Amino acid sequence: MTLRPPPLSRRLLLLVVLFGAAAWTPNAFAADLMVSVSRPVVHVRTIKLPLSATNVAVHWRGSASARLRIAFSRDGHRFGRPRHVLLDEVGEGTRLGETYGAVMPANGARLVRIWSDRRLRRVTVVAFLDRRPPSAWPRPQSALRLNTAATTISSGVVQPSVISRSGWGADESLRFDASGKEIWPPAFYPIQKVIVHHTATQNNDPDPAATIRSIYQYHAVTQGWGDIGYNFVIDESGRIYEGRYSRPYAPGESPTGEDSSGNGVTAAHTQGYNSGTVGIALLGTLTNQDATPAARNALERLIAWIDDSHGIDPQGSALYTNPVSGTQATFPNIAGHRDLAATECPGGAFYATLPTIRSDVAALMAAAQPGFSVAAAPSSQNVVQSGSADYSVTVSRTGGFSDPVNLSVAGVPAGATATFAPNPADSSTLTVATSPTTPVATYPLTITGTAGATTHSTSVTLVVNQPPPPPSPDFSIAAAPASQSIPRGGTASYAISIAPSGGFTDAVTLSISGLPIGATAAFSPNPTSTTSTLSVRTTTTTKTGTYTLSIFGTAAGLTRTTAVTLQVRRK
Repeated sequence: MTLRPPPLSRRLLLLVVLFGAAAWTPNAFAADLMVSVSRPVVHVRTIKLPLSATNVAVHWRGSASARLRIAFSRDGHRFGRPRHVLLDEVGEGTRLGETYGAVMPANGARLVRIWSDRRLRRVTVVAFLDRRPPSAWPRPQSALRLNTAATTISSGVVQPSVISRSGWGADESLRFDASGKEIWPPAFYPIQKVIVHHTATQNNDPDPAATIRSIYQYHAVTQGWGDIGYNFVIDESGRIYEGRYSRPYAPGESPTGEDSSGNGVTAAHTQGYNSGTVGIALLGTLTNQDATPAARNALERLIAWIDDSHGIDPQGSALYTNPVSGTQATFPNIAGHRDLAATECPGGAFYATLPTIRSDVAALMAAAQPGFSVAAAPSSQNVVQSGSADYSVTVSRTGGFSDPVNLSVAGVPAGATATFAPNPADSSTLTVATSPTTPVATYPLTITGTAGATTHSTSVTLVVNQPPPPPSPDFSIAAAPASQSIPRGGTASYAISIAPSGGFTDAVTLSISGLPIGATAAFSPNPTSTTSTLSVRTTTTTKTGTYTLSIFGTAAGLTRTTAVTLQVRRK
């Protein structure tokens, strides 16, 4: 089908092509204005615009491989930094000898300066004037609140909120000709793939809705399609906008881009692959920078809803069959524009992240399916024969799954028992109790949760060891206090204690060494199996000083020792 723009009489939009001086009268009641100015460009040319442009797009006749740069000025004296003209890489791209550049922000410019690396017969500057300041039209945040009725599909994946065409200010008269006939009637086909794009427009866009309105006019009027080429557009804040018109929606219904049977509307985003695919464009240029986290999150949620609704494997590659032409090709189910055409789109920095996006979408879809999983911790426990081990078992539910999950365990060794408390439960403790006869070995235990015909399992390890050999009979000896100070002729007392271990029962014979000359020592009782009192008596002639006394205990061929200190002073 050949698409052509409708006559001016059917639009609240002004299109003027100037070849030299010409009269220009704005329509005071138009919501948006669009003016085209055409000139030949040999190397560089400055073109005056008859309005203060919000956005600008450039298209030219001549070499499709020409490289253009553009700079803007409000006063004709100071021009901004020249920027490369990127291509509007959707639809047919270069069509009928015309090459289309992407929409660029002009910020009220009245003049543009264009450089070309070769002579071009005609360069057309399309200037857009968005006459609705941000405060005069519902901001995307408001539109989100107006369109919060999300659609939940049977598998549990929830459609994210989508800003409707009226929410971003689409002029629906652009879709019709003077007789009221729709230029590009919607056609619907089963959805097979998702193809991701970037719009090659400004990053950090201060007014995304205005940019989308300019892209819409550029596609619908300048390029003659009768509508915007994307199915959905996502801005850097993660807001999702309805693109290509599909059908009227009920009040509060979130736009789906599908007919009542779930077939997707054909857009114009990838030549030869428009029917049976969904074209999603991220607003901005992603050649040298990645998408914002908010935009990426919105894209993944939107694709998860689309793929889950239509049974598409987000990590797979499948045969695509164009339902109109019959052309077939195999490519990823979530593809970038460059997978299907010689284009930079969707930008090198972003394209490199598509494998991660596919994985993230798969995870979102899996999390939304009704079901459960089972986990246990710790992963391994060591016990000795007759000992027990505990594992914490957790059941995690997804997609609203509510059936009770009964727990069981397999692989319990001989002579051991296993119990869950409580069971069924989402949080339970598995206790495995061994016996003296449980064989020493390493056992893998499989813990299984069962709900109806659905089972999920996890594994842990139980290591059963021999108990250590009993300790040999032994004892230790201690004395208190650790130090005593007495005058010459005085007596010091120390409490001696015996600590048996390993079944030791013998009486311990006590002895001492290190006494000062003239001093005597006695233990009472001696021998002993529990406690004794050591008395050290000095004389008036005992030499003053500090003495280390070693106390020995001997029994059953064992000797243990401890030490105390005795200080002898004059008085």
